[in-house]
Amino acid sequence: MVKSKIKVEDILQHAENRRIYSATNIEQLMECIKSLGLMQRIILNKKKEVLCGYRRLLAIKQLGWEEVDVEIVDIPIEEEPAYMVSSNSHRTKTSLEKYHEIKILKSYWGKKQGQRTDLEDCLSEEEKLTTRKRIANEIGVTESEVRKTEYVGDKAFNLLPLIGTGEDKISLNEAYKACAPQKPQNYKAVEEVDLLEIKLCHFCGNETKRINTNENGELKYENHGK
Repeated sequence: MVKSKIKVEDILQHAENRRIYSATNIEQLMECIKSLGLMQRIILNKKKEVLCGYRRLLAIKQLGWEEVDVEIVDIPIEEEPAYMVSSNSHRTKTSLEKYHEIKILKSYWGKKQGQRTDLEDCLSEEEKLTTRKRIANEIGVTESEVRKTEYVGDKAFNLLPLIGTGEDKISLNEAYKACAPQKPQNYKAVEEVDLLEIKLCHFCGNETKRINTNENGELKYENHGK
């Protein structure tokens, strides 16, 4: 990592940064920088593309800065998206931004060495669970939020920008329920149960000859075989 001061006009936006994150609340950030200065350096790759701090870059541009202190890191290109997500873990993000982060980290951590990385079927259930937990820890949410956010994004991507707080927004749970499959109603009343399917008594383990209900509607077993 190299610390340097470069011209603001020479700094570029990284393509993945543009895809993952939105530039919001710039005015508020400008006020903070005017009062306190730039608290954290902007992080760039060797091509002077922003890995962390693009909102800060936009803010100082509007403030008329000509030069800025930066840190330049030398990491493999394929690791830059994951580095970007890790470096932005402190910021408040929308569900859409979280979805993009989840997909990037899942691709980075959830791949098996020597196998195709675009197939989720390559992962065992244990590997999926471990990856989900790592993602949750990295982006600062629960495993449940990771699961629901990814599901909504995969099934109904257009719902992600609608998730948030406010009268014109919906909650993540509401979005998840809207696109989750309905559970089949396969429940049967006691009278509909095929007694031939009942093999053993739950209480004594003997073969059940007859099942019945008492006056309270509770199951009872009678006439057990010896």
